Amino acid sequence: MAKVYARAAGWIFLLIGILGFFITDLLGLIQFDTTHNIVHLVLGVLGIAAGQNANWSRLYAQVFGVIYLLLGIVGFFLSDFLGMHLEVTENLIHIILGAWGLYAVLGEKETAGE
Repeated sequence: MAKVYARAAGWIFLLIGILGFFITDLLGLIQFDTTHNIVHLVLGVLGIAAGQNANWSRLYAQVFGVIYLLLGIVGFFLSDFLGMHLEVTENLIHIILGAWGLYAVLGEKETAGE
């Protein structure tokens, strides 16, 4: 399950990173900037690469699951956390991707023991 997460999240991040260079505002819900685009591109490439190996995909899902879940939660309280401009839509996306990453890792461990 972690391999699917790493690949899917990687492609999502990659596409968002590319899209951000052409569209600076998406329906008033998300604003893109160059720094965010570069971060998304790097995370996308890492995810796609990690998705090729079970161990790397579990690590990717675990690390970015925690980071994005926390970032999504913190973003509701500190919209300019660490200089990032976080909108509500971004927070929701971060929470979904973070929870999905952790579910991919934890769900895999539970089914592996059966």
